[in-house]
Amino acid sequence: MKRVLIASLLTATTALPVAAFAQSGVTRAQVRAELLELQQAGYRGTTSDATYPSELLAAQQRVAARNVSHAGGAADSGYGAPVSGKTSSGSRTAPAPAIPGLQPVYFGS
Repeated sequence: MKRVLIASLLTATTALPVAAFAQSGVTRAQVRAELLELQQAGYRGTTSDATYPSELLAAQQRVAARNVSHAGGAADSGYGAPVSGKTSSGSRTAPAPAIPGLQPVYFGS
């Protein structure tokens, strides 16, 4: 019985990392397509390490802007147009009605 338990635990511990890698959700074709989009937007992966983050972010922004323009703008993006106006979060707009006999929580302190 002990051997079966040890063998099943050993099998489970070796199979867990394989299952974790299988759930990444992104295929090679999707990664290659994204890299091709970035290269078409002007990203070159052969530049120096000092400019890597800024160049990659700039290329990603250009790709995102291109995708939004192809999708029809902000109306179709799901986020909608910016909201104009103001909010009054955390403040009352009207005083609470007075209830006879009801006192504040910190009454008397």
